[in-house]
Amino acid sequence: MPYQYIKKCGNLLAAARGSNIDIFNSADGSLCSTWSSAPAPAQVSQNASSIPEDTDANLAAQEPQPASVENEVNTTSPPAKRRKLSSTEDGKNIESKEDIKEPEKGGKNEKKQKQNKRPGSSSSGLEAPAVIALAVTKNAQHVVAITGEDKSIRVFEVIEKHGIPQLNHISQRAMPKRPSSLAITDDSWTIISADKFGDVYSLPLLPSEVTPQAQATRASSMASERPYKPAANELTIHSQRNRKALENQRRHGNAAPEKIAPTFECNLLLGHVSMLTDLLVVTLNDRNYIITADRDEHIRVSRGIPQAHIIENFCLGHKEFISRICIPNERPEVLISGGGDDYLSVWNWEAGKLLSQAPIKSYATDVLSERMNEADRTALKESQKVAVSGIFHTRQSSNGGFLDLILVACEAIPALFIFSLTANNVLEYTQTLKLQGNALSVATDLPTLEVGKRMLVSIDDIYEPGSATQLRPVGDNITNPLQAFVFENGVWVTDEGFKMALVKDDEALAGRDGNNSRLQNLLYSIENLRKRDGEERGGEAAGDDITQDAGQETGAVQDEDVQVTG
Repeated sequence: MPYQYIKKCGNLLAAARGSNIDIFNSADGSLCSTWSSAPAPAQVSQNASSIPEDTDANLAAQEPQPASVENEVNTTSPPAKRRKLSSTEDGKNIESKEDIKEPEKGGKNEKKQKQNKRPGSSSSGLEAPAVIALAVTKNAQHVVAITGEDKSIRVFEVIEKHGIPQLNHISQRAMPKRPSSLAITDDSWTIISADKFGDVYSLPLLPSEVTPQAQATRASSMASERPYKPAANELTIHSQRNRKALENQRRHGNAAPEKIAPTFECNLLLGHVSMLTDLLVVTLNDRNYIITADRDEHIRVSRGIPQAHIIENFCLGHKEFISRICIPNERPEVLISGGGDDYLSVWNWEAGKLLSQAPIKSYATDVLSERMNEADRTALKESQKVAVSGIFHTRQSSNGGFLDLILVACEAIPALFIFSLTANNVLEYTQTLKLQGNALSVATDLPTLEVGKRMLVSIDDIYEPGSATQLRPVGDNITNPLQAFVFENGVWVTDEGFKMALVKDDEALAGRDGNNSRLQNLLYSIENLRKRDGEERGGEAAGDDITQDAGQETGAVQDEDVQVTG
């Protein structure tokens, strides 16, 4: 099973593999322990035949009611409306195509059941909610993970049991909406979480229950809500069918389950009008900021807690969605962003100023077109679109100085693209690091037994290199889903003497043999952010209005201030 996320945790490596988190010794590559969110087999079979815990008890105890009232309509109801007939060339009238169709089961008033395109955990190869994000506190004492299907934020404490590092599951908190990204403040006490509905919340690292006084206030407010009352009455309806519908509304109007607020401390900080894709917490000049990126090409700079509702400025200039943002540790005034555009952008985010841009599409298409002829290569470069799935930073020593290296991964591309961030904030391309599979995640600055630091790249061993849909042939497995590299003489080279321990499970086999849609969505979901034809783009229309509301003149970018390299 490939690792969708890997994170450095002190001298350890936390690696998310489906619904599991493995802990490795990053120095020698040995496996220390594994935490799994999958329930025991007995618990799975028991839960399969029981009512979910969050199901309203009143609804469960109700007698079943017919889904449609059309079967109960008597013959005294008004006749059906006449349907329009269409005439043929010979003048004869025929029934419309709508009449030729076979009637749907249960009558025309019966609502069609919407097809749930998002595969569930039970219909795929993965047995439990998968980990979709990882974060580690600055003191490397806690690991925070998001599990997608149950919308939960889980906190783990890194402990040692019999001298073996393990993850101790401290808490699981279900959020109101599904989280998409998270960050942890520098003091390692607060979690900042962004969700797919554009909201950003703050939670304490260690959960605290809501006080009884707050619970009583919430209960009283729910009790004071006016009951549901249909707008129609006996004087405004004129058919037996509508009368039956009114009776059903009155019978079930107050039976809807109530929305229960979280029972843990959870504060709303700010909100976007678009899906949030990435989140950073940064400190500059002794001031804290929250930087958020969304699907509508916006990068927003907000003040930190407790003034997160105040917008400092925007970084506007992308034409497609923004999927990843990165701030180098030693240069916190610089921000690098990327997404569905053909380029990477470098910003002075405090001023909302675009400093430079660097191409990324050309390097990605070069990797995909190595074995193509000239005609196919030209067609690929015109039609291929890139989606940045990861931007990472590391500082390496070279020729008596230091290089700030920016590592860029693109979705379904079997390579890692290396750029050097110069002193004048320009990204200079230095190297394309070929991989055995598509790049998924990167962990840098890992300690080694020798002198220096090591970089690990998680690669996909399920799908073909360069593809997000075609599975590898059975038996065509790579040596290890984690490849190691070291920085020597100004370039990255493979660390041949280092191997990570292999962890085998049945989830990957289930993803190959059965419904692998959930596995595919887990590994490759960035391209789905791209807007289709007909969807409005928020960066062009909404950018000026939002900038005016913030009171900042950051929407315009002067041409002479932009340095293009490539």
